[in-house]
Amino acid sequence: MEFEEQGDIEPEKPIAIYSKWAILGFSVFFSPVVGSVLLMLNLRTIGNKRAGYMMLLFGVAYMVIAAIVLIKVIDIPLTGITPEKIVANPKIIYYSKALDILGAAILAEYFFKRYFQNGTYESKSIWIPLIVVLLLNFLFGGLI
Repeated sequence: MEFEEQGDIEPEKPIAIYSKWAILGFSVFFSPVVGSVLLMLNLRTIGNKRAGYMMLLFGVAYMVIAAIVLIKVIDIPLTGITPEKIVANPKIIYYSKALDILGAAILAEYFFKRYFQNGTYESKSIWIPLIVVLLLNFLFGGLI
């Protein structure tokens, strides 16, 4: 029997993606759009660009629908609304955060599990997206 030398063959390193918890946290604390961008980056990392763009489209569509629902449920007047009036109304804050949590749950529990169910992925650091989002929040005054 002959044995071949294997040499220095390294085992394949798992692909690094943003974790489900990172997507959930960014969606809750910033916006489901930010969580959908992270999920899009994950899908692009594994080579599924089409699904990645669908996640981005979902995030934007979800926020538009959530804004319409918020306007209808709370009966927000569309004329003369200012940031001060929005912050002064606790209903707007509570309902919008509830909608953010719902969007985060959909992204993390449905879509993330749908595409990343086998768990052979390594967690990617969240520092770069966190710095980018905080910088954008600072520059645009919290519009994200």
